[in-house]
Amino acid sequence: MTIESSDIPSRLRAHVELQGASLSAEELSQLGECYARFRGKEPWDVREYAAATGNGAREYRVVRGSSTQDVYRSHERDHATAVRAALNELESQDGKTEKPPQNSSS
Repeated sequence: MTIESSDIPSRLRAHVELQGASLSAEELSQLGECYARFRGKEPWDVREYAAATGNGAREYRVVRGSSTQDVYRSHERDHATAVRAALNELESQDGKTEKPPQNSSS
């Protein structure tokens, strides 16, 4: 399930803010661009990686399923978790609205 990439910034901003985080306009734009390349049905998840710079620094990446490519990365776990939750919620809502109930008539 995917969301139209042109809708990502406005829809995602509201959902991320509901999670108690906020993203810059640049982060939202970049997320919209990256999201368009990640089609699939697996849920989004947050993975923790050692950052390339700094002793003990961590980086949190939002990925889909078993992919190693990320759609969003941050040094703030709360931001990555908010993005994951927002993407999963948006895709869940889209799945409900895109598939109307099928009536079986005998």
